Amino acid sequence: MPIDHNVARKPTGWVDPVELTAAVQQWLASPGFRPPTLPAVALEVMELASRPNVQFEEVVNVLQRDPVLAARVLSIAQSAFYATRSPVMSLHQAAIRLGLKTLRDLVLEAALNLKVFRVPGYDEIMARLYRHSTAVAHVSRAVCRRTLIDAEYAFLCGLLHDVGFAAALLAIVDKPEWRRLSLETLTPVLDAVHVDASGLLARQWKLPAAIHHLVSHHHDVIVNGRAEQANAALVLAEQLCWEAGAGMLPPPDDADALSVATPEPPLEGLDVNWTGVLEEARKALKMDDLAIGAARAEAFEIVAQLG
Repeated sequence: MPIDHNVARKPTGWVDPVELTAAVQQWLASPGFRPPTLPAVALEVMELASRPNVQFEEVVNVLQRDPVLAARVLSIAQSAFYATRSPVMSLHQAAIRLGLKTLRDLVLEAALNLKVFRVPGYDEIMARLYRHSTAVAHVSRAVCRRTLIDAEYAFLCGLLHDVGFAAALLAIVDKPEWRRLSLETLTPVLDAVHVDASGLLARQWKLPAAIHHLVSHHHDVIVNGRAEQANAALVLAEQLCWEAGAGMLPPPDDADALSVATPEPPLEGLDVNWTGVLEEARKALKMDDLAIGAARAEAFEIVAQLG
């Protein structure tokens, strides 16, 4: 069936969000849509870093083929979050000091910032999305370490879980009749389609199955009848980042880094987890109020370090 891009626009200018959501979903799944791509160098670095006997020089040599990406990676490695007493002066030094897996994570962070979280006309929300995704990546990894969950892909899943927002916005700006709509009008549409769009990008980029599985269900703890601990860690990380001021929505008025009480998540709005899912995450992670309080303090510290 052909896609009717005008289906959501009424003669009066009113837009039905349900019809617009269906039209955007159809366009995202169509052969005509061209999703954002990751630099080939970033994908090659990710593949190399997964090999058991890869050498630092192999990864660095690949990364140096993309000078812009390499410069951005080095800039992140020199930031306050990763800074040590002696500055990182080269990619080889960054690889040795940080380790290949952390270097891999930095490469993906840099690639997303340069190539994916860039949508013309939506600079503010894309900057918020980049900050949110980076914070969730760091806090997800911290939560996994506290709960002894395998943190192999925790950082990458945090970075990637909301890339569907960028994909959906790119799909929207691709159509002049949608591009004129206000962000307020588009917000419920983005919220409705972003999970599937994140899964679409993970599949297009041929990322590991574990990453694809998580980002495709990142607002669910129970998947196919089973509690997924990695999903639970991401749900908790999103909650803590929201409290710390790195959410897609403003933080709660009673946010407190030293509290052991968890504020109620918002019932509606962009990228929210409802209370039941958060409780499922607590149970899956076996974390009581004190354990979550300790994770909260660490999350606030991480967000402050990221700036």
